[in-house]
Amino acid sequence: MIHVPLLEVKNLRTTFSTELGQVTAVDGVSFQVDSGETVGLVGESGCGKSVTSLSILRLFRKHSGTRLTGEIFFEQKELLQSSMEELQEIRGNRISMIFQDPMSSLNPVYTVGNQIAESLMLHQKLSKKAAQEKTIEMLTLVGIPSPDKRVNDYPHQLSGGMRQRVMIAMGLCCQPKLLIADEPTTALDVTIQAQILDLMLDLQKQLQMGILLITHDLGVVAEVCDRVLVMYLGQIVEEASVETLFENPKHPYTIGLMKSIPTIDGKRGKKLHVIEGIVPSLHQIPKGCRFAPRCPLADEKCRQHPPDLFEIARLHQVRCWHHERIGVGGVAFGG
Repeated sequence: MIHVPLLEVKNLRTTFSTELGQVTAVDGVSFQVDSGETVGLVGESGCGKSVTSLSILRLFRKHSGTRLTGEIFFEQKELLQSSMEELQEIRGNRISMIFQDPMSSLNPVYTVGNQIAESLMLHQKLSKKAAQEKTIEMLTLVGIPSPDKRVNDYPHQLSGGMRQRVMIAMGLCCQPKLLIADEPTTALDVTIQAQILDLMLDLQKQLQMGILLITHDLGVVAEVCDRVLVMYLGQIVEEASVETLFENPKHPYTIGLMKSIPTIDGKRGKKLHVIEGIVPSLHQIPKGCRFAPRCPLADEKCRQHPPDLFEIARLHQVRCWHHERIGVGGVAFGG
């Protein structure tokens, strides 16, 4: 029997037109998300994670100079070739997205209750009364106190954390098949963060929902993800199961991210590891390996020739010329 993933992205490229010329923010990205699976997408700010998620639903302004190429299949339907009417039926219904910044994503002139109920009436065909009841139920689920009162509040009347919970309620209210969560717990304290993640995982089990989780928090990735995609400057540089990635990372960038995590048993006075340098501008992409200017293993080959994504083991791919020099746990990478 042929396995068909819930979401399949093939060779996705997202190009923007700017005053300085065209830039490619997502460059040849391919991955899959299965039903009931949580895939983490990690990397520093500016690596293309959010642009990847926006590209899946084509959430770019018309006439913005954005060009998408490649293929994106959701339940075997090709999204890049779909009409806007077909996309409208999918967005917020079968694919939902939790955006990173709730203040700019929520409409300031409508109550939060109206904004959640709108999706329920549009996609679930609920009456206004039924949608209101379901909205209060969802606000209760995401931990908002006095939901029967807060349902009539406007976004500016809520704290940043409560606005984020409203966005999560909006994303989950139609029981989507795929949830794209862009930093869904950034503004929340650790207690509420744990509750929200538990809620997402409970709904995932009930609905066999696939989740694409975009985050900087490797602790969250370790706790909830099945597979991990590590992204750097528009490309996937490593892909592996969460166990393999944490036990045996093979890309210097992945190892740098791992070593940057504070540990409770760290020696007093010992400096936290940092990855030297910053993510380059998209107008100044290095000629060879994109991580070479910041990599302690880089040599002339790395600086001149871009590596392909090598499959080094089953379900483990890495984009590095020197992955064989890195031992188990990244021990060859340095102290």
